[in-house]
Amino acid sequence: MRVSSLLVVLLLAPLTDVLGQEQPLQPGQRVRVTVPDLGIDRLAATFNAFESGMLTVTADSTMRIPLASVTRLDLYQGRHGHPWRGAGLGFLGGAAIGTAIGAAVAEGDEYAALIILFSTAVGAGGGALIGALVGFIAKTDKWEKVPLDRVRVSGVPQRDGFGIRARITF
Repeated sequence: MRVSSLLVVLLLAPLTDVLGQEQPLQPGQRVRVTVPDLGIDRLAATFNAFESGMLTVTADSTMRIPLASVTRLDLYQGRHGHPWRGAGLGFLGGAAIGTAIGAAVAEGDEYAALIILFSTAVGAGGGALIGALVGFIAKTDKWEKVPLDRVRVSGVPQRDGFGIRARITF
């Protein structure tokens, strides 16, 4: 029984590399790779292939990197803006500027509180609109993490022999 279980584990072990290579990547896609052992931190490159435990990418030149050394791999998802973040920051900044202007204009006025409140509201609204526009125009790259460890098969000692454990992540 133990010999047959060990034989199954030994036969399935090479398949873990093949199964683990099932990635959502196609040649020519833009990726960002991190390999601390080689001093590479978030290098943007073009994905070429997974071959024999190696990741092949092209940046300035073609590089073959051992997949075991790669600590993070990200897939480029395009560019996107940040209108809501811009609106929030613009709202806060506009409110602060509006309050300061209102306080300066209303100094000594009997309706000072109302003037400050009105200028704060106008500043916040204007700041939110300008911030949303800037956030929409100023686009940044969006990256999605690629799981490097999708399928793993390992042998597990048990009371009555040897078993197989499979872990599949999505």
